[in-house]
This record gives sequence, C-alpha cells and structure tokens, in this order.
Amino acid sequence: MEAAAFPNHLGLRFFGGFVPWVIDDIRMVRATDLNRLTGYRDNAEADIPSTPTYRYWPSTATFITYNKTALWLNMLERRFGWPLFQKAMSTYFERWRFRHPQPEDFFAVVSEVTGEDMTWFFDEVYRGSNVFDYGVQEFTSRPTKDEYQTVVVVRRFGEAVYPVNVATTFRNGEKVIEQWDGRDRRAIYTYDRPSQAVSVEIDPGRLLLLDVNYTNNSASLDPRGGDASLKWSLKWLTWLQDLMLTCAFFV
Repeated sequence: MEAAAFPNHLGLRFFGGFVPWVIDDIRMVRATDLNRLTGYRDNAEADIPSTPTYRYWPSTATFITYNKTALWLNMLERRFGWPLFQKAMSTYFERWRFRHPQPEDFFAVVSEVTGEDMTWFFDEVYRGSNVFDYGVQEFTSRPTKDEYQTVVVVRRFGEAVYPVNVATTFRNGEKVIEQWDGRDRRAIYTYDRPSQAVSVEIDPGRLLLLDVNYTNNSASLDPRGGDASLKWSLKWLTWLQDLMLTCAFFV
C-alpha cells in the first residue's frame, strides 16, 4: 500500500517551530522518507531482535529494537493494507490489554487476522539478523533480426528472503511485472519484443522497506544525468535552507 505523500505546505518542524517548504519538487512519503532505515542500515546484523535486551550490544539496541521494528511493522501495513493491518492491531490490543503478552502472541494475531501464516516473515525480521538486499545484476536489450531481445538478471545479494515484483518497462509503454518469490540467488527473465526495454525495477511498490541497498534496485538504458543533477541540487538546496535556518535561530 502506497502511503500518502505529505503535502508540501505543511512544512517541517524545526527547533519547535514550523518551517514552510521552499522547494515544491520534494515530496515526503512516510514509508520511504520518514522511516528509520538510515539508523537501521549500518547496524542491521548487529543483533537478533529476539535477543534479550540485556544481552544486546549497547550501541545497537535502539537501531534493532526501534528502527527495525518500525520498518517491519510498516512492511506489514504495506503488504496487507491499512484496514486489515489496523484490524490486526486492534484485535491484539483488545485481546491482550491489561495482560502481559509475548512477541509470539502478537505474531499469532497477525497470522489469524490476515489469514496468512506469517511465521516465515517473523523468522526473518525478528528471529534472525540476516539483511534484505535485492538488486539488478544485468540488464540488456539488444536488437535481433526482427525485434529486441531483453535479458533481465535480478539477484538476492542478502541472506534474508522476501517475495518481490520485478517490473520491466519497454519503450512503447508496455510493462511486464514478474512475481519472484526471492528464494533463489538469482532469477533470469528473457523477453522477445518489437520494442526495446528502457528500465527495470525490483519492488516498484516499495514494499520491502528493510532492503538495505535500494540504489541497486533499478537500472535504466536511457541516460539520466539530468535527473541525478536535479536530485542532488534539491538535496543541496534543502541542506542550505536548514543551515541558514539554524544560523538564524542563534542570531
């Protein structure tokens, strides 16, 4: 489920105040811009979440207990949609309020309410410390006698497993989406089409929020230098805005 973008006019909180947007091109999405991936990424394999807290390596407790948990809860919401996920959360609350539930109790409620055995999911995100990392290993689209042959090779670079979609877009606007269970180390898709392929993307709906390296999730055969320069220009301007506001606060 795609989370709604935050309207630009809402602005950002800054030192307790309210700062309006100055760049309308930047849109913030809760799942991908305001999540805890940055804090989690560098400590992803530090500890298994099911480890008792007193045995955690001190500096990683926050990253694993809070950041990783926030991410996989958001993954459940995006997988099942807010109404079903909200039902699971409210069922868990009603059933266990004023009591002392264990993690397994929450996991059982999620599987019960969604109607899907999610043991495999909790094995990955709670009982293990393996990381998710899916990427495009090879992408070509070459002319043959009468058409183009496109070869897409996608790979599981991490040890954790999660099903993902692989979307290939062709120059004529056609899009082919493959559903990959993500278990093998790689999957190879070959297409013979009258149109050349222009891009491929793994997990286009951004459901796998724990992917530690999203930069390798896509590839394009068209140059995108202009997009890159625009992206980094906007980031630099945002940083400059924050710096000026910080200086103004102390003046």
